[in-house]
Amino acid sequence: MREDLLRHIWSKKLFDESRIATTDGKPIRIFNSGTITTSGGPDFRNAKIEIGRTVFTGDIEFHRTFEDWNAHHHHHDPKYNSVILHVVLNGDAHATPSHSGRYIATVVLEPALLHPINALADQLMREEYTSQSGLIKCSSLNDSIDATLLQEWIRMMYRERLQEKVFRLHERLCSIIVTQQRIIGEPHPPYNDTLDDFPLPDATLDMHLFKQKIGWEQLLYEELLDGLGYSNNRKPFRTLADYISLITLKDLSAQRELSSVEIQAILFKVSGLLPALGSLEDQQSKIQIHQLHTAWNGLPKKISLTPIHSTEWNFSPTRPSNFPTIRIAAASVLLHQLLCNSLFKYIITIVEGKFSSPQSKIEQLLKALDVGDDPFWNFHYSFSEATHKKHTLLGDSRKFDIIVNTMIPFVALYAKVFGKNELADHCLNIAVELPLLEDNAVLRIMHKHLVKGKINIEFAYQQQGLIQLNKKYCVVERCGECEIGKKVLQ
Repeated sequence: MREDLLRHIWSKKLFDESRIATTDGKPIRIFNSGTITTSGGPDFRNAKIEIGRTVFTGDIEFHRTFEDWNAHHHHHDPKYNSVILHVVLNGDAHATPSHSGRYIATVVLEPALLHPINALADQLMREEYTSQSGLIKCSSLNDSIDATLLQEWIRMMYRERLQEKVFRLHERLCSIIVTQQRIIGEPHPPYNDTLDDFPLPDATLDMHLFKQKIGWEQLLYEELLDGLGYSNNRKPFRTLADYISLITLKDLSAQRELSSVEIQAILFKVSGLLPALGSLEDQQSKIQIHQLHTAWNGLPKKISLTPIHSTEWNFSPTRPSNFPTIRIAAASVLLHQLLCNSLFKYIITIVEGKFSSPQSKIEQLLKALDVGDDPFWNFHYSFSEATHKKHTLLGDSRKFDIIVNTMIPFVALYAKVFGKNELADHCLNIAVELPLLEDNAVLRIMHKHLVKGKINIEFAYQQQGLIQLNKKYCVVERCGECEIGKKVLQ
């Protein structure tokens, strides 16, 4: 049973609220179920509930059984100190300790379910299928829609999607800046490289803080790892970027520059995916594992951190080329470039180039994401899975996806913060030239029920626009705000 099912039951309130109580008998009232999150940390954020006679505001974590809390090492993870309620499906009651030593109230949900768990699982599967294959409301009415209107609306939807991403990145950047000020106090030489030749925007934070590169580099690092996580491993990759921050790595490299092998050792050790010495028989794997353990043990400073539990990573259903082990190996090279070769500045410089064509800039951005060859990982998908056929660590399709979903929004934010309108224009000029990304269920729905051959979908920005239209208008039936809906659903 997937934990998604528990989150579905909670968000839809498919239980008798009057029958739920903590394992020590305190009644529960739910004022706000919280907001589901796909980033690292608890499953639902900012819930508001009453336990007994006390109202709590905080986060909620879901598991199949009590044992999963400790199995996932949440009791050692300070990110889970904000949890106010632990929800499990079934099992014998156990204590749920937080990292801070507080015991968290726990609810067993199964006795209060409105329907048998199998029926609810079937319902979730049907809803997922419907969301992927169902009609959009105007499907039978939009045949006569003008191709120009459709093209322009898709383009507008892409701009809206880009603006939403820029807004999200801005929020995260502000959060990083505030957090890092707490960590390092007053800026000092290792962390206060500035960007003095740019004007400052109006904002609530002291604007000189936006000139410190460390915040921007941390944001880029997090977004690169998010892109490498693809769909199945996005959450653990963001957790990895949170556990091993750029400041942590800069501290480690204060005495000497970290090698890419050392960075790879750090990422694999903290990810929980580095096997123990002697655990595998394959000779190449034994050598690779020994090399990484040696690099970890030889770090200039020790990292005291509980690793991510290996069960957080998804190897199935995932194509071998998308295995998290391959992606971590690629991440170590990109992180080395970010730390040692000014990848952040290089990306900005590429996009800013006044005399380069958009196509030339795309080729340079692809080159910036080139992680080269690795004698072990070019012939392994994991530490225990070898292949005789050579494969790349990071293929062009994933690079293009990172350019569309990471680099363009990142540089667009940079342009907005520093008032560089020409740079923002360069971002859009590149965006409209990027080739198609991989197809998915949402795009197939929109092709079948809206596009219908009226226009050619040839570029990634059109795909992004269709995804935005489907998710933010069609699915939630905001037809009265859609230029297509206004024409056909009057």
